[in-house]
Amino acid sequence: MSEMRCARRAVGRGYLFVALFVSLESAQAQKYEITPLIGGAFGGTMKLEQALTPNVDAHVADSFSFGIAGGFRFDGEEGEGHDAIEFRWMRQHTHLFLKQDPLVPTPTIASPFLPGVTLDHFLGDFTHEWNVPDARMIHPFLTLSAGAARMSASASSATRFTFGIGTGVKVFPTRHWGFRFNIEYLPIVLHSELQRLVCISGCVVVLNGGVMNQFVLSLGPGFRF
Repeated sequence: MSEMRCARRAVGRGYLFVALFVSLESAQAQKYEITPLIGGAFGGTMKLEQALTPNVDAHVADSFSFGIAGGFRFDGEEGEGHDAIEFRWMRQHTHLFLKQDPLVPTPTIASPFLPGVTLDHFLGDFTHEWNVPDARMIHPFLTLSAGAARMSASASSATRFTFGIGTGVKVFPTRHWGFRFNIEYLPIVLHSELQRLVCISGCVVVLNGGVMNQFVLSLGPGFRF
C-alpha cells in the first residue's frame, strides 16, 4: 500500500509539475510577438541635378513594401493595456519619375529616365496598446518610431535618419495568433550633401536637404509566444 501511495503521489506531483509548466508557458506566450508585414509606401519628393540641365523635382513612385517586425510586450502602467518595444525592417523597391515645369526646358534626363531606388527602413518602434472592454480581441494602438533609412541606387547608397508616428489596430481572436493593420507617417531626413543616383552620360545626383515625406500602410498576421 505504501508503494501505491508513493506512486500516486509521484504521479500527482508529475501532473502538478506539468500544469505549472503549461501555465508558465501560457504566461510567456504573451510576451513576444512577431509579424510579417506587407503593404504600400506612398509619397516622397526630392530635387535632382545633372550637369548643364535645370534642377527638377523627382517623385518617389508609390509601390509595394514588405518586411517583418518583432519584439517584446509587457503590461502597461496600472494594467492599462500593453506596451511593446519592437525592431522592424521594411523594404520598398521603387523608382523616381520627374515632375516637369512647362516653362522650363525639358532636361535630357527626363525621358525615359526612371532611376530605380531601394529604400530599407530599420526602425525601433515604441507601441502602446489599449484594451477594449467590450471587445477583448481588439486592441487599438499608437506607435512612435525612430531609426535609419538606407537609400540605394545604381551609383551609390546613403543612410538617412528617419522617424515616424502611426496608429492602427490589432485583432487577436486567440491568445497566440491574430493580425494587425497600421498606417503611419514616416518621413526621411535628407542631408544637404549630394548622393549619386546614376552615372551614364553625366551623374544625376540628389541635391536637396530637408524632409522627404512618406506614408506607409501595412498589415500582416501576428504570432505571440
